[in-house]
Amino acid sequence: MQSKVRKNETDVQQHPSLTREEEIEELYSKLQRYCQFISQNKWDGEDLAQESFLKAWLHYKFQPEISAALVNKIAHNEWIDTIRKRSKESLEDIPEPSQIETDRIVNRLEAIQQLIHQLTPKQAIMFALKEGFQFQLSEIAELLDSSEGAVKAAIFRAKQRLGKKDSKETNPLIDQYWNEEDRQQIEIILHESFKSQDPSILIRSIPNIRSLRKDSNPTCTMKPSPLFNYPSSTVFMAA
Repeated sequence: MQSKVRKNETDVQQHPSLTREEEIEELYSKLQRYCQFISQNKWDGEDLAQESFLKAWLHYKFQPEISAALVNKIAHNEWIDTIRKRSKESLEDIPEPSQIETDRIVNRLEAIQQLIHQLTPKQAIMFALKEGFQFQLSEIAELLDSSEGAVKAAIFRAKQRLGKKDSKETNPLIDQYWNEEDRQQIEIILHESFKSQDPSILIRSIPNIRSLRKDSNPTCTMKPSPLFNYPSSTVFMAA
């Protein structure tokens, strides 16, 4: 990776948001961690990070900023394409259950991207608990120190946003509710919860999410619930 980065060193130094070597290294370090997480493999993660970083630079080097959110989004799309390509190349050799598992992984990745780009943090968590783990409205309201009416309204709005055929990958209005740290943290939490089919992972992590704390958002910390079911098909086969 170092040789590839140095190849464009002159251009990088001219970029107004990446004028220092340590800024580039920090951005790439974060991208490496993210790529290793979604690929679950050190070598795939390193290759994915390299390709995604260079692609971001080639396509967005004249923009005022290259953010972690941008390179993470590119990495996510690159990994989806890689999974599909590998599946197609070895389709004749893959037994049917393995193909089904490949589809599940792709669907889970895409579903979570929809949640974190189309909904507010609060809506994403409520929707995941209701549609992914079949929590009752009363349980969600208790966990989030809210009312059943407020939870019902939030989930209704979430379904409307997710159901729009012309919905974009990103929504400027929704982006105002997020910071990059929370978006990446919630994405990882949802991945682990859906993959393990265990909502307790999500519940235990919520108090650590800044945008859901009581001093920055009407929601408050959550406490574990003994009740949960496996994710439903309404969360786009996210499990």
